[in-house]
Amino acid sequence: MSNLNLNIEPIQFKRVLVGVDESEQGYVALANAIHQASEDEAQLIIASVLEMGDLSTIDYLHLAVIHERRAQIEANLARYKAYAESQGAENVITVFADGAKAGEVLLQDVAPKVQADLIIVGAHSREGFWESLGSQAAYIARHAKISSMVARK
Repeated sequence: MSNLNLNIEPIQFKRVLVGVDESEQGYVALANAIHQASEDEAQLIIASVLEMGDLSTIDYLHLAVIHERRAQIEANLARYKAYAESQGAENVITVFADGAKAGEVLLQDVAPKVQADLIIVGAHSREGFWESLGSQAAYIARHAKISSMVARK
């Protein structure tokens, strides 16, 4: 039998990316990301994705609806950033993105762009813009090339 080597240093993350929506699990992800970023003195990147697949065909054809949804998400991002800073997080930025599936957008577009080394998402979402985030969380856990955390309350 081989010896168990536990002389492994835990990873100190430099850029923590969190996917947040207007759901309880999204807030759980944000709380965990704030904690991890503070613990590691890492940059906190708060991202929200407008899933274009969530829009009806009629809404998709009306730019006003898309602009309204985008404005709402950007206002939420500002609130998340203010909250993170009030909880002691330093070096906080926000990212708005859009695409077909939130998990794919976070992993393929946002994470490489911000050079994240940890991604945190909520376990599932039954409300908000990311109604399919639960399935997207499974996608992220399976396909992430960086460390990932699926936060659950």
